[in-house]
Amino acid sequence: MILKMMMPGVPVDLRILVMLLLDTLPMLGNVLLLCFFVFFIFGIIGVQLWAGLLRNRCFLDLPPNVSAAG
Repeated sequence: MILKMMMPGVPVDLRILVMLLLDTLPMLGNVLLLCFFVFFIFGIIGVQLWAGLLRNRCFLDLPPNVSAAG
């Protein structure tokens, strides 16, 4: 009965679906927090493992007869 008063003119199935989605937001927040934590930890591990290995690796090595100007 409360659902009919909250959203008039919307089919009942859609109302139920929207209410279920709104009810699951706290649980989705927990999942997102866990995902953030995992990505953060793997990011720290990746930075520590690859620290300095790619330093000064981005340069254009052209043959002597080719100019970089165009």
